[in-house]
Amino acid sequence: INIAAYFFLISSNSFIFISISFTMPSPIATNFSSVRQKLGLSSDKSIGSTLCKTLLVSGLVLYLVTIFLFNDQPNCQASEFFVAPLKYTSWSSPKPNPSTNYSPTDLTHLVFGLVGSEKAWRHRKSYIESWWRPNVTRGYLYLDRAPSGDLLPWPPSSPPFRVSDDSTKLLQESKHVAPIMVRMVHAILEVFREEHEGVRWVVMGDDDSIFFVDNIVRVLAKYDHTKYIYIGGHSESILSNFRFSFDTGFGGAGFALSYPLAAALVTDLENCLKRYWYLKSADQILMTCVADLGVSLTAEKGIHQNGRSECCDIVPVDDLNITEVKFRACMEDETIS
Repeated sequence: INIAAYFFLISSNSFIFISISFTMPSPIATNFSSVRQKLGLSSDKSIGSTLCKTLLVSGLVLYLVTIFLFNDQPNCQASEFFVAPLKYTSWSSPKPNPSTNYSPTDLTHLVFGLVGSEKAWRHRKSYIESWWRPNVTRGYLYLDRAPSGDLLPWPPSSPPFRVSDDSTKLLQESKHVAPIMVRMVHAILEVFREEHEGVRWVVMGDDDSIFFVDNIVRVLAKYDHTKYIYIGGHSESILSNFRFSFDTGFGGAGFALSYPLAAALVTDLENCLKRYWYLKSADQILMTCVADLGVSLTAEKGIHQNGRSECCDIVPVDDLNITEVKFRACMEDETIS
């Protein structure tokens, strides 16, 4: 009688299937046949099948017992193939990694990229100068062309400026429907190219974005800067959220990319701009490119996009170390073009 026994050996990372076949001597076979008849087994295949099922079930039960009894022991780790689904059953927002030994995040770990136009800067520089700290904050203002006239000499109270890259070739290849938006998104690559040492977060904004820098440092310090994290705020307009996606961080209020995410993003940014040539919003283009990396928005409630159609002036209050924001009608040359 030929009997085949089947075994599953479960190692730490794989399954191994073993088949063992042997022939029983004639006297033993005769006795075995009588036992088989008493048990009601009609064939050798029934014996092999029953034995296989018994061994498989017994082995599986023993393995599961081992997982639950010894999973917490440091020198006896169970296979991640089985344990991972038990450990990670729900998704949660990005959180700091307590095992890392990094120093607390401070302002020197942030680099700002601000996008504006030479034409509008003379009217908007007061927004940026209200929070920019010369020789402390790191970053650059990206203009569409070099400043001239009354903008020179360039004051130390303003961020150092750069002229945006010439995107003519990129626009010709992509046939993008929104050239201005291409320049705004491409600025992420340009600011990343400038700053590397000690950078944990790349913070992007417009030339009229107002950052409370101590607050934003405190917010970003909550997150693990070594992970892929995209932080921004929803629009106060429900229609804007509906139109451009609730996963979009609206850039007028500013958004932040962890350094590893920014590094991954700029690697393929120009190809991404070519893929999504039909998108007309810089914020939506960025959200889509980030989504291609498997990252979604982490929304912070303290990041606000003002829905007003007015412009405003930053006015210092006499005898007080504070400033006021006064709204007024926008002038014709205060629109970025």
